[in-house]
Amino acid sequence: MNKRKIILGVSLLSIALLALGLKQSSTKGFVGTRKKNKQKITWNSFDKGTELARKENKFLVVDFYTDWCHWCKVMDKETYGNIDVIKYAQKNVVMAKINAETKEKFRFKNAFYTGRELTMMFGVRGFPATVFLDSKGDFITLVSGFIQADEFNFILKYLSENWYEKMEFDEFLKKEKGNKNKS
Repeated sequence: MNKRKIILGVSLLSIALLALGLKQSSTKGFVGTRKKNKQKITWNSFDKGTELARKENKFLVVDFYTDWCHWCKVMDKETYGNIDVIKYAQKNVVMAKINAETKEKFRFKNAFYTGRELTMMFGVRGFPATVFLDSKGDFITLVSGFIQADEFNFILKYLSENWYEKMEFDEFLKKEKGNKNKS
């Protein structure tokens, strides 16, 4: 009886190891052939971001995140990892990140605030949250929650090209989507 259990245990262990080996070898081939996007968003600290935005006369996009936020991680991967978002952001805006729970101090408009204080100051109530400031550091808008990459690009264009001064966002979207359909 004990001999049977030992043989059965060794057989099951062998099958499990064989299956694991097959899975790893098939995954290696897949991962090795996938093209990885080597370009990334250039993230700045909030202090450096406000300084660069002022110097370059660009909008500042501030990603408020927390370490525990699942959707923050999804947005990092899917939205901020999207090649179209990366290309547009590199040319047209300055990007900064703030951990909303940090006690680290950041300079903003000649005063110092923690990440928590900036979070409250900009009205962030959930994560992820994206705050848009003009080149002078004036608040433009806040978008709460996960934003798909294509929608994020529309938002970037709407704000950085000053369309928000001329029309509502819905009207802008119709115009942009109409232009895409014509091309």
